[in-house]
Amino acid sequence: MNGGDKGRHAEKALIEYLPPDYRPERFRDDLDELEADLRADLDEVGQLNGSSSLNETPTSRTSDETSKVTYRIAEDVQESLEQYVYDQEGKVRGVIGEYIATALDEYRDGGQVARVRRYYEQLRESVDMVSEDRVEAVVETLRNNIDDRDFYNIKEIRLAVDEALDVHSDEVREDFADRVIERLGFVAVETSDGVYATPERAEQMVQEHEVDSDLDWHLMNKEDRVEYLVEAVKARSQQIADGAGVDYNQVRDEIFEEHPSNDYCYELMELAGEYPGFEYGKHNGRLMLRYTGENNALTAKPDNEWLHDASNLVQEFCDDNGVDPTQVSQAILDNLIVRAKYPKEYDEIRGPSDQAIEAVTEDDRKRVRNRLTDSVNHDGAQIATVVEDEISRLTTEAEPVTDGGQRRKNSKQ
Repeated sequence: MNGGDKGRHAEKALIEYLPPDYRPERFRDDLDELEADLRADLDEVGQLNGSSSLNETPTSRTSDETSKVTYRIAEDVQESLEQYVYDQEGKVRGVIGEYIATALDEYRDGGQVARVRRYYEQLRESVDMVSEDRVEAVVETLRNNIDDRDFYNIKEIRLAVDEALDVHSDEVREDFADRVIERLGFVAVETSDGVYATPERAEQMVQEHEVDSDLDWHLMNKEDRVEYLVEAVKARSQQIADGAGVDYNQVRDEIFEEHPSNDYCYELMELAGEYPGFEYGKHNGRLMLRYTGENNALTAKPDNEWLHDASNLVQEFCDDNGVDPTQVSQAILDNLIVRAKYPKEYDEIRGPSDQAIEAVTEDDRKRVRNRLTDSVNHDGAQIATVVEDEISRLTTEAEPVTDGGQRRKNSKQ
């Protein structure tokens, strides 16, 4: 190995020795990111200690024979090393040589690759030493996020680990999740991969098949559930009975089979309301998620049929409420017109669809009102005729008989 090769190896030894956040940007790679994550996880569990050469105070090395060797290294590498030494010692002169010697020793022992491997092994061992209060912190976070339940999905547990602890590596996340499952006394549910429950609840789930294979509620994250809700409501909009809107009861019981809490239903509905063609807000006095995006052509009944039905509905309303037909408000009139003209767009609970209400025209209202007026006039004419006939009959019976009763006989005939 010539002097140039030794110089390059010396520089590489210093580069690999420096922690990733001290290393010059041009030398950073994926291994640096992995090392940074492992160091952060070790620090999180309180185990970033003297087992790492980067956290040791370099010790003096003596030998019977020493010689001074000089190598040229890049300026940014030298500056990074000096900054690191200063941050550890508060000075550079008199101590930097020991750091260089440690870097060369570590490089001969495998360098960064060997160090990362040591971090990983140390981390796997240290997780078993994590205090119970850290595990309890994850459990408390899980319960705050999802409620105190007798079952959880592994994804929910992992999210709680991430939120409660600053964990970077998948291996540590899995180890913490295992500790949480053990702390809760949960077991795996045989009928659903990734679901853990108390032994009693797990047995019940197996027997009753509560983890539905089609819905896969426990295997969904929040985004999956919102998309499932969007598709379900869109599908319902094509069905006469279900309509195009749902409230939290329908979301909870009909779409998600009683899995989510009421508050979680509202959260999913609000997120779904941000999708194109969907609206979330108050409708007929209730918070609802409605699908209004596609202006599908409305199917109306023939004119004679819906006009007849609408007139009857208005008349029934007036009779039941003691209201004159001319005093019926436009909102009620439009509602009754939709019931008669667009029966597929009307639900007995949720009322008319927005699209159908907007489709009611002033001409529709005039035709219904005119039909009611004609009906009233026709009924009035019939009543007038009956009254006139009755008055005529009574008048005839009251007149004196001067013809020997002949006229009365004729009237009876």
